[in-house]
Amino acid sequence: MERCARFRTWATPNSSSTAGREQMYGYVMRAAQGNAIVTDFMPLFWAFGAEMFDGNGRPNVDSRESIEALEFMLKLAEIAPPGYINFNADEVGAHLLQGTALTAINWPAWIPAFDDPSRSRVVGKIDFLPVPAQKRPGASAIGNWLLGIPRRSSKARQAFEFLLWVTSREQMRRSALMGNPPTRKSVFEDKDLIGRFRAYPVQYQALLHSRPRPRSPVWNELENTFGIYLSQANSGSYSPREALGAANREMEQILDRWNQSR
Repeated sequence: MERCARFRTWATPNSSSTAGREQMYGYVMRAAQGNAIVTDFMPLFWAFGAEMFDGNGRPNVDSRESIEALEFMLKLAEIAPPGYINFNADEVGAHLLQGTALTAINWPAWIPAFDDPSRSRVVGKIDFLPVPAQKRPGASAIGNWLLGIPRRSSKARQAFEFLLWVTSREQMRRSALMGNPPTRKSVFEDKDLIGRFRAYPVQYQALLHSRPRPRSPVWNELENTFGIYLSQANSGSYSPREALGAANREMEQILDRWNQSR
């Protein structure tokens, strides 16, 4: 597989074939219902100028920008592997490792495997890029591993001291050497680590331009509903306009129920 082109904007990659009978797919995505497809769709959603909520905090996933983003996702689906509507991160990672994906979005946890000869057929042949732009600059969706202290903890001070220690540069560097992506700028810019983990410069830029999932106390319900309709649009059960209209109505109902219960 050739080192991938520098995609700066969302442009449909061409489906192509590698030597022999093995198919290379232009774009491999997570499209399983719920979290999987929402995670893959949000960078596209944002790049097309869409936002999940309007200025009043009401669902806005049936906007023109959102419809355009989903229509483009369905164009990408034309160059995706069969069965992609059931894919999650593992299936996307498997295609990348086997060299049958030209482009894909996946979590940084997969990066070490790509240069591991015992697991990968694309050692030294895969590149890492920031999420492309479209109407807006590209933005990665943040997935978080969080540390916190329970409000009623009897050992809050000791817990806080532990948090300071475990997130210190020294400890984060040790963790990075075991393959865990850091969150400190100084660790990302460590020259020795960059020599070992070549994706660090791009990972850091992606983190700088990333976005959290939309903040809502009922996010799990909203995400699940949004993901169900995105998946149904990919399966052909609904048009993009129909799917997003139905999703918006159900998301409004979820928020209304939550507001009434407060």
